[in-house]
Amino acid sequence: MKHETRKALGKLACGAVLALLAGAAMAQSASADGEIRKLDADASRVVIKHGEWKGMHMGAMTMAFKVRPASLLDGLKVADKVKFSIEKEGADFIVTAISPATQASPLVLASTHISGDKK
Repeated sequence: MKHETRKALGKLACGAVLALLAGAAMAQSASADGEIRKLDADASRVVIKHGEWKGMHMGAMTMAFKVRPASLLDGLKVADKVKFSIEKEGADFIVTAISPATQASPLVLASTHISGDKK
């Protein structure tokens, strides 16, 4: 094999390894619905019972999360139903967005009003 070919293949292999490492270092993220079981705003932590996260290959369970920033917890309380987003950073799951879940979607309410059905 010619020197130039080996050199080009070496650069290509290095680029592929760097791309794989960069992908592995990126944070994974997911969104889910859940119910707050415990809040500790002073420690920036929340315990949420959540549904399955298909993107993270994780089943439904109750678990503790760090929250960043802690002000995301303002106005929330135990037993609130919430929608939240997390990012995985190393071994930690960080809540990066959280808000109260709505009782019924606007689409369901609109179709009930139009058809007269009460669901």
